[in-house]
Amino acid sequence: MTEHGDRTTPADFAYAHRGIILLVVLVGQFMAVLDNNIVAIALPTITSAFHVPLGQSQWIATAYIITIIATVLIFGTISPALGKSRLFIFGLLLFVASSAACGLAGSLPMLIASRIVQGIGAAMLMSISMAIIMQVFPLHERGKALGYVTATIGLGLIIGPALGGILVEAFGWPFIFFVNVPIGLALLVPTLRYLRFGDAGGSIARLDWPGIVLLIVLMAGLALSLNELANPPVNVMYLTGYAVFSCAALATFVARERTASSPLVDLSIFSERRFVMPAASLILYFVATFILLIILPFYFEGVMGWKPTQVGFMAFVMPVAMIASAPVFGWAYDTFPSKNYPAVGVAGMGGAFLICGYGFATQDVPLIVVALVLAGLFRSVFQGPNVIEIMGALPADKSGIASSILVTLQDLGIMLGISAGSILLVLQLDSLGYTGAILDAGAAVLPAIFGNAMYAGGLCCFAAAALTYRR
Repeated sequence: MTEHGDRTTPADFAYAHRGIILLVVLVGQFMAVLDNNIVAIALPTITSAFHVPLGQSQWIATAYIITIIATVLIFGTISPALGKSRLFIFGLLLFVASSAACGLAGSLPMLIASRIVQGIGAAMLMSISMAIIMQVFPLHERGKALGYVTATIGLGLIIGPALGGILVEAFGWPFIFFVNVPIGLALLVPTLRYLRFGDAGGSIARLDWPGIVLLIVLMAGLALSLNELANPPVNVMYLTGYAVFSCAALATFVARERTASSPLVDLSIFSERRFVMPAASLILYFVATFILLIILPFYFEGVMGWKPTQVGFMAFVMPVAMIASAPVFGWAYDTFPSKNYPAVGVAGMGGAFLICGYGFATQDVPLIVVALVLAGLFRSVFQGPNVIEIMGALPADKSGIASSILVTLQDLGIMLGISAGSILLVLQLDSLGYTGAILDAGAAVLPAIFGNAMYAGGLCCFAAAALTYRR
């Protein structure tokens, strides 16, 4: 491949345009993360529009994340055969088309089916985003580049609910999906122009198709188990069935991958301590983060009596601190490299969560704000460098699967955190003999319960720090 007739190689072309490539990846990542949580604000409206119970409409949200978890590893594995640029383009086209289909859906089954397709497109985009950045940026620039990724994820998390509310109120629920169409089409132009890696090779026909099917079954079973845990009261029969199903799928998948000539997942990566430890810490980090995110609205509405708009402004504090500081700490990591940035970052988050728990228990709003700012700052110290440690622990030819595993770990941590936050609240209320709605429990009971939940999140962070500390 040449550029305007010269002898520019794909690697030289990518390096020369790495800033534009980074922007393309960031916008794709932003859309995928945004659609993870933009739907929540529209669920009541969609439920009324289709005249269905809430239990059915919740699948609009869960179908998307289950699909990503079930397929993202697959796309990371096949990326060497298809090529990262080609996979990103396919994913973008599918995401845009399915977003339009979601907005045009005339029934709940059609909307859920379109969300599943949208999840596949998002999985394609997310599976190789980190790998693309690692490929086009030299070692001394990766910290800053991945800092922007951290900031983009934070931006998607905070804009989702706010943007969803504005779109639903002003234009109707279909526009939470239609908004992706013009953004995606505009992104397609620089994607086609600058994502030229020339890295496609191999054959999809040689892929481990039985392994692919087993992985989808395994991830779907695990996601259903976590979804059941996240919606107390837990149906023990369903949970047991999902758990047994998942364990059987896991055992079968491992047996298959050990004997397959071209396995879907090279299980040897899980024997690499430099990969496993930061990967486990990433799960704990997201568990702790989403314990906070799931209980924060309940605290301020149930204890402080705030309106949802006021809660929304409070929810901005931690992500805004992370967005503002992520590029700075990314630059610091590049300039003053150290293996212990992740340990320091997640330990600092643990301390911030303990302060937040005390603020919850004592109803000290200024202290809670300080704790959220600190948590956002320390998230920046942890997340980007930890991603670099995970990606750098594996050979370059495994960057696609490593990037996909990162997305899987992130979503697993999110689902575990949502489950843990809900269960921590419900179990504490049950121990007091209260079985009603959380918001009706009263300010006399709730502060200590929310404080204890945050202390649990802090302990998760300290455990993650122990896993990532390097002597």
